[in-house]
Amino acid sequence: MRRRAKPRFWLFLIAVTLLVFGASFLVMRARYAQGEALLKQTRADRDALVLQVNALTDQLNFARTDDYVIRTARDELGMIMPGEVRYVNGAR
Repeated sequence: MRRRAKPRFWLFLIAVTLLVFGASFLVMRARYAQGEALLKQTRADRDALVLQVNALTDQLNFARTDDYVIRTARDELGMIMPGEVRYVNGAR
C-alpha cells in the first residue's frame, strides 16, 4: 500500500522553493546593481581618458608645426627673426 503525501508537505515544499528562488533573485539583483554602477564608472573613466588623449594629440600636432617652433624660440629662448629689432623696456 502506497502512502500519499499530505497537502501540507507540498505547501511546505513549494514555500521553501519560492524562498530559495526569491533569495537567489535578490542576491543576483544586488550583484547586477553593483555591476551596473561599476560599468557606469568605467565608461566615465574611459570618456575622460578619450578627452585627454584627444587634447594631447592636438597638442602634439601643434608642436610639430613651424608656428610652435617660432613661438617657443621667441618666448622661452628670447630669439628674434633676422631683420627684427629688439626693444627692451627699461622700467622692468
